[in-house]
Amino acid sequence: MLEAARIQAMFRSFLCAVLLLTLLQPACFWRKKPIEERVFDVYGTVESITPDALVVTARKKGRLTFAMTDASIKGGDFGPGAYVHTYYKLKGDVKEVTMVVEKID
Repeated sequence: MLEAARIQAMFRSFLCAVLLLTLLQPACFWRKKPIEERVFDVYGTVESITPDALVVTARKKGRLTFAMTDASIKGGDFGPGAYVHTYYKLKGDVKEVTMVVEKID
């Protein structure tokens, strides 16, 4: 009888711990961020770069055009022909550059 009471108490403690950990977690791990908040990346060769646009040719995705904004970070002084790593967010149908850096081997 005493053993059954101890098992029930341990089980109750375990359930309370699981419930507490579930409620106190910082975010739901099973939910993905909305598409507007996710950051994507691609490697490719710069075709052209202006203050308003970046055109990159990627091996698998082909020719991609990105919008450059005031918040876009351009890491380095590179131009057409440079191999770059581009981080971007989707804002509707527009791919907006968050950061682009030259890939150095």
